[in-house]
Amino acid sequence: MCRPCRAGLLGESALRIDGIMHLAWDQPGTIRPVWSRGRLPVLEIPAALQKSATEEAIPLLPGFEAVLLETPEPERIGSVFEPGRLQGKVKRRQRRDLPRDWRPDADWVGKIIARIGHKAGVVVVPTDPATGKQTKHASAHDLRRSCAERLLHAGVPPQVVQMVLRHARFTTTWKYYAAGDMQKAAGALRAYLGKGERSKKRAVDVTR
Repeated sequence: MCRPCRAGLLGESALRIDGIMHLAWDQPGTIRPVWSRGRLPVLEIPAALQKSATEEAIPLLPGFEAVLLETPEPERIGSVFEPGRLQGKVKRRQRRDLPRDWRPDADWVGKIIARIGHKAGVVVVPTDPATGKQTKHASAHDLRRSCAERLLHAGVPPQVVQMVLRHARFTTTWKYYAAGDMQKAAGALRAYLGKGERSKKRAVDVTR
């Protein structure tokens, strides 16, 4: 059975690990991608999986959609993400100690992905001798963060990124993802205002 790439699911979806683990094609009470005729695709998120306890639909990111569509339509049944496949990253002795019916949880998956990031040498924060801060390697949350940063750098408005990340407050999105990008914000402001001024000038020229 063809399954989407694990890194692609995390890096393109902007979902947290627990969201990915509740992602399914056709199971009630899960996060599901929905394609409707004449409408853009969305992710439907049930109230039980929301901090706000409110059912919600958010845009399905194009990159995430491309990863999902790698799975042939006849195989789109059950869970999208199979965490058990990560057990190959665990030492054989440790696997023997696991119960036969054991299913990985979000915490276990996060540790495995962090271990993969460390082994691959993917550094997100380098060592700083001045502060004593140690090197930080890529984790699952860094994949979510990198997705959000790509959206912002592509010019997606922060309010839309907030919707995709499902932050209740815009201040959370701004503080952890959009802060410090003042030059980009200033450029966007001038571009929008410039367009407006050029439109006004053209309107004045036409009426003369």
